[in-house]
Amino acid sequence: MFGPPLGTYDADWVAASACSHDPGLDRELARQLAVEAWQHLSETHELDAPEVARRLLADHPEAGATPATVVAKAAVDFCQAYSVEP
Repeated sequence: MFGPPLGTYDADWVAASACSHDPGLDRELARQLAVEAWQHLSETHELDAPEVARRLLADHPEAGATPATVVAKAAVDFCQAYSVEP
């Protein structure tokens, strides 16, 4: 098994993880939210999934709470698993 380099955020991996937890989640939407999740993580410098989900939902209310929550959790989990510092 392979993965991205430690310390590197990968929006595609985050999107794939989110889609595996929510099979109905649109892959393009998941990737867009994963990119924006990293922006929010970089701004706050904290691995706080609920805060990232709130910000994603505020930016994309049409996406809905479930996609925002699933992607935010996937982003935080990815950062923890791959030693990514926001």
